[in-house]
This record gives sequence, C-alpha cells and structure tokens, in this order.
Amino acid sequence: MATGKILIVDDEVINLHLLANLLIPSYSIIVSTNGQDALKKALEQSPDLILLDIMMPGMDGFEVCEHLKENNHTSHIPVIFISALNGEKDITEGYNLGAVDYIVKPYTPEMIVKRVSNFI
Repeated sequence: MATGKILIVDDEVINLHLLANLLIPSYSIIVSTNGQDALKKALEQSPDLILLDIMMPGMDGFEVCEHLKENNHTSHIPVIFISALNGEKDITEGYNLGAVDYIVKPYTPEMIVKRVSNFI
C-alpha cells in the first residue's frame, strides 16, 4: 500500500530500476532520466520526496535542486541527493542548495528505505 509519492531522477536506467524496485512496495514511484523532465514532473505531480542524482548530462542535480527550491510550487518538496560524489565540497553544496539528506553510492537497501521513511 503506497503511503507517499517519490520522484526518482537518474540518467542511468539501472539506478532508476534499483531504487524503484526497492521502494515500490511502500510508495508510488515517478521516474525521470534528466533535469528538465524532472522539473516538469515535480510541478505536475507534486511528489512527497525527490531522490536526485547529481551527475547527469545537460542539467546536473545541483541545478535541478536550485530550480526546485526557487519555485514556490516545488520549494517545499524534500530532496535527497544520491550520488557517487563523496567529497566534502559536493556534500556541503548539496545541503547548501536545500537538500534534506545526501546519500553516497554505493548504498545499502536498508539505508535507502530508512532514510526515505524519515522524510515521508
């Protein structure tokens, strides 16, 4: 039984499938493979949480987060970055842009489920 709606944004389809399969039992899942589409879906579908990759072609995750937080219709949506970028500078940048959490890849399924449930 779905208790919330999550938008997962990652240009790697395998990552989308892994996260979606992990969360589908408990949540409604929306997926996007690029920043522009993610912004459109966030506006149209008002997810309860966004899981956002950083390294994507075109608009990266930092830019997407910045646009989300500048828009009155999406600024309230919690964003969790999920990225292979594990440097202090990247993590700090994520929080400075308004993310509620930052998960470094590789992650464990339990870590994702618990941290997602903290914000829904």
